Amino acid sequence: MLAKSESGQQVRDTSARLGASVPVLALVESARGIEFAYEIASEPATLRLAFGSGDFRRDTGAGAEPDALAYARGRLVVASGAAGIAAPIDGPTLADDHDTRVEALAVTRSMGMSGKLCMKAAHTGDVNRELSPSAADAAWADEVIDRLGVDGAGVRSGSDRPQLARALTIRTRLDALRLSY
Repeated sequence: MLAKSESGQQVRDTSARLGASVPVLALVESARGIEFAYEIASEPATLRLAFGSGDFRRDTGAGAEPDALAYARGRLVVASGAAGIAAPIDGPTLADDHDTRVEALAVTRSMGMSGKLCMKAAHTGDVNRELSPSAADAAWADEVIDRLGVDGAGVRSGSDRPQLARALTIRTRLDALRLSY
């Protein structure tokens, strides 16, 4: 993990020191890092981006509310997608209670992020459960894929393509996690 990632050059330098076979998880923790997120994500050594939300808040003065961090999260999601890498990992939830963690994970998921940093190992169960596709997600994805076809042969309108893309993403995640419902 490369902390304080603010440029593609930092990723290149780190990769050169570690060797090209070592992937870099770039932790973006500042306004500058958010502005250069696509450059960071586009580096061949970058495996994924992660959001250092606490340090970002300290750097920018932003609040902890989901709306205050939406731009930064969205920027990481868009940069990751544009660079063709996996969706980013969200910053940790510092509260130790289950309900607060689940509420924060709903924000993570709705923003298009597919992971969450954890401060305690005991939190990983909630993260895995809340960010994995549910049985309802699987059923929806299967219905959309059956209707539109894996190759999009059944697409009839512009709104069908985003649905198919989401359904295929859900199916890919289910397969990667070896989940079946």
